[in-house]
Amino acid sequence: MATRSASLAESAKAARTRPDERPDRQASPDLGVLDRRQVIARSHRRQVRVLTTLAAALVAAPLMLAALGHAFVASDQVRSDGLQAQITQALQVQQDYQLQKAELVAPSRILAIAETRLHMITPSAVTYLRPVNPGETVAQAHEPKAVAPSLGHGGRRGAAPDRSSSGSTIASHAAP
Repeated sequence: MATRSASLAESAKAARTRPDERPDRQASPDLGVLDRRQVIARSHRRQVRVLTTLAAALVAAPLMLAALGHAFVASDQVRSDGLQAQITQALQVQQDYQLQKAELVAPSRILAIAETRLHMITPSAVTYLRPVNPGETVAQAHEPKAVAPSLGHGGRRGAAPDRSSSGSTIASHAAP
């Protein structure tokens, strides 16, 4: 107990000494009793600061969103202008190709090339040939043919078949 009372005595002595004489403690702020008006004034100032900050944020946020929207619109417009320029250029190239094609297939150009490069001449007379029926196609020739019974004269069964002027028999075939 003696040691405990000795340590209490030392701490009381250290508390009575001046703050600038205490090496291990920092200087504490001046503490005082606040009256109600000071507390209310501090609270009011804090509320004003919070409301001012909140109002500034509420005004700045929509402005930032509007600026961001305008930036997107501007970037899309730049992209659209670039694409429109590419379309215009492609249309011009297409028109140039169409003009070249028209010049290449012009009858006067083809006639000039035929006469100069290929040494062709204009004929003195033109003979047109009549169209000829080439006969059956290969596919028609290889189809199986179904022979219908001959009806002969008057549509009677068993009547004599029709004969052509050359004497060959004419048989009627069913359509496929």
